[in-house]
Amino acid sequence: MISEKQLNQIFKSSSVPMMVLLPEVPDFSIVDVNEAYLALNGYKREQLVGKSFLGLAGFHDISDWATSLEKVVVHKKADKIPVSAYTVSVNSAGDKETRYWEIDHAPILDDDNEVAFILCSILDHTSDIITRKNSEQALTESLNQFYSLLQTIEGIVWEADADTLRFTFVSDHAKQILGFSTNEWLTEPHFWENHIHPGDRDEVLNYVNLKSGKEKSYSSEYRMIKADGSTIWIKDIVAITTDNNKRKWLRGLMLDITVPKRLSNLEYLEKNVLELNSKSNVTIQEILSYYLEGIEALFPQMKCSIMQVKGNRLHNWAAPSLSPHYLATIENLPVNDNTGSCGTAAFLKKKVIVSDIANDARWADYKQIASKYDLQACWSHPIINSEGEVLATLGLYYNKPKKPDEEELKVIERVTAILKVILENRQRAEIIADASVLMTQSQELAHFGNWRWDVQNNIVSWSDSLYLIYGLNKKDFKATFEGYQELLHPDDRERVYNIISNVLNSKQDVEFEERIIRPNGEMRYLKSWGKLKSDASGVPVEMIGACLDITESKKTQQELQSGESRLRALADSQTSYVIRIDLEGRYTYYNKKYLEDFGWILKDKDIPNTLATVTVQPYHHQLVRDILKKCIENPNKVYQVEFDKIQPNGSPKPTLWHFIGLANSNNQTTEVQCIGLDITDLKNAETALKISNERYEYVNKATNDAIFDWNIIEDAIKWGNGFFRMFGFDSKAEYTSYSWASQVHPEDKERILDSLLETLKDEMKDNWSVEYRFKKADGSYADVEGTGYIVRNETGKPIRMIGVIRDITERLNYIKAIEKQNEKLLEIAWMQSHVVRAPLTKIIGLADLIRDFPNNDDEENQLIEHLLTCAYELDDIIRNISAKTEQIDLNTGIALK
Repeated sequence: MISEKQLNQIFKSSSVPMMVLLPEVPDFSIVDVNEAYLALNGYKREQLVGKSFLGLAGFHDISDWATSLEKVVVHKKADKIPVSAYTVSVNSAGDKETRYWEIDHAPILDDDNEVAFILCSILDHTSDIITRKNSEQALTESLNQFYSLLQTIEGIVWEADADTLRFTFVSDHAKQILGFSTNEWLTEPHFWENHIHPGDRDEVLNYVNLKSGKEKSYSSEYRMIKADGSTIWIKDIVAITTDNNKRKWLRGLMLDITVPKRLSNLEYLEKNVLELNSKSNVTIQEILSYYLEGIEALFPQMKCSIMQVKGNRLHNWAAPSLSPHYLATIENLPVNDNTGSCGTAAFLKKKVIVSDIANDARWADYKQIASKYDLQACWSHPIINSEGEVLATLGLYYNKPKKPDEEELKVIERVTAILKVILENRQRAEIIADASVLMTQSQELAHFGNWRWDVQNNIVSWSDSLYLIYGLNKKDFKATFEGYQELLHPDDRERVYNIISNVLNSKQDVEFEERIIRPNGEMRYLKSWGKLKSDASGVPVEMIGACLDITESKKTQQELQSGESRLRALADSQTSYVIRIDLEGRYTYYNKKYLEDFGWILKDKDIPNTLATVTVQPYHHQLVRDILKKCIENPNKVYQVEFDKIQPNGSPKPTLWHFIGLANSNNQTTEVQCIGLDITDLKNAETALKISNERYEYVNKATNDAIFDWNIIEDAIKWGNGFFRMFGFDSKAEYTSYSWASQVHPEDKERILDSLLETLKDEMKDNWSVEYRFKKADGSYADVEGTGYIVRNETGKPIRMIGVIRDITERLNYIKAIEKQNEKLLEIAWMQSHVVRAPLTKIIGLADLIRDFPNNDDEENQLIEHLLTCAYELDDIIRNISAKTEQIDLNTGIALK
């Protein structure tokens, strides 16, 4: 058994402040206190023991203690005062601090089961509460930052069950990017799978199952169908969360990569088109059809056509997706104003955008034809050669009224530029071919530009046409071998002399090109043929030949080379990286963008002998070599890979690349083309998403405020954990605006609902803040403050409100107490300034009568009697003021009554 002495030592040494009271109502005298209690505010034991506990004014707020102590005496059971704020003196100077105490009053019963003593214990929660309030403030700020951050991410932040793939969260950007509401994502079974493009669906789902089984994160690219039926490319960056080594959640970020994806595919398409155009056995119709089919694959709702302009009329050249019957109807239409989109574009020599065929004057005579084949929009761009002639028109049709967006306009301009190069080069190639035929015919039929050299006698004869070619007058110039050499370009004389000398020795026919200088200084290009005739002994006798002036064809060739330069310039204008490497991985070409970012590495390098890995972080060198090997083994197949390049400061620059092996006619890879993008921003978005998700998890669990997310369209409210802790409601129930409004105090409801409706109706307002009384689950009311951030759609209609509800009951009670005190002080001030002045004025007047006027004894006695009456009246007033002053708690400044 523990002795009384040991119990007393335990009591004295306890770190919990305690005191023992007698159960005497109303004094509750102090029997003993321990050291921890004395340390609360510096009292000595002799100042407390034997004193009335409730009479210790100025010690701390103990008004609620009396009620608790009386309960203990009456019911003989322990009573607890929950954590409350108390103002406590902390030093002899009277400085005050607020402490948060929890009070326990426990009865100590005697043998007769009567209360002999009451043990009072004080548990100090000040540190915990201050820490909690600081944490709540920090968490609130963090939550606000999280929501702000979420709004800045240009992608769809999402979460789904790892096994069922049912989405549990999607951010508001889902509506902007794909056109579906968040409710559709969250409520429709298999929503995500059903909206993956059918051509990608099986591959994507198989890839998800494969990666979810062994990876912590992965990314994939695929197409999705938007609400309007159009298709976009998505890059899905996914993180896998596990629980007990079992996958539980998939969380990720979907980014719209339609533009860079289309750009990459467009560049690949253009490369193939230009390669086709370089092959002489491929017809122009085949090239154009292949190009248009590729464009339609990039824009699935678009139908393309190219119409040739010939004889001031339109002729179908290529239109892979338009009805043959429609094409037959518009064949041979005149180039004129208001002749549909293509006829007008060719006439005006500028692009024509018709977004609604049915209501456009330029289609007035043809809209019935278009309507029959469900063509509702048509944009046309003329293809004009260097001489300003319209070669053709590029027409783009849609089955619905539509204006082109910025991306489509850029693609149209780009496609038109490529078509101009193709058609103009083809046109000039045909001119060259025709010239070659004419030249052959001239040689055979008219001996065009003939010459004859009698080698033995050194006599040269020219045809009249040859004189014209040389710009000479037959009468003024005598043709000789030496004279001919004088007319040659100085840089060509030795070469031509050696060619002719070799013919005399080898006796073989010759074909060569030469330059001549006309008397007027003009330089001309000639193509010459020579044939030697010998006698029976093999001695050269005569050489005959012909010349063709190929100056124009040379210019055409130079222009073609300029066209090639323009194509190279087109590659240099790209914002993506374009490089080519040989089968050993050495550079053969890189564009301007690549040089801008990595020229600091390449500036001192011998490019043909430089490996492309020089700009790649060392830890990714093997990855580049592996991709290069795949391209060599599998030509014309595109491989996608991410690796880090090197920045001047040594840090990594993340990049996304598409590698493809370029094959020769034997389907063997001869070179590898690589197109890359800087994906630093995407990588930063991945990091931001991870931090954002973690912050959201912790904030929602830790805060005591009632966070809410109200889907206004569906009228569904999701509450944070703080709502259920504060108000005691069931966390599993479903909540709507009606269920929330039903808990608002009847006297506040009309005001609150009017304020809410007025705020939601005003498109210029995006915040709502209000105070009201809210009914808890136990039936009591709490004073609360509600704040909400309103999310609106593009038309200004409210679709969502995110906010928080805080319990401000304690703060309002304090304010009410202060207001009551102020009323008392105002009453005292009024009495001092008005009531006191009346008897005091009388006293001053009576004193003046006694001092300033002679009075007999009776008069003087009467004045003194009046003076005493006023003094007694003033004394009563002062006592009344004193009594009212005593009703103010001087420690707290709060009225007690």
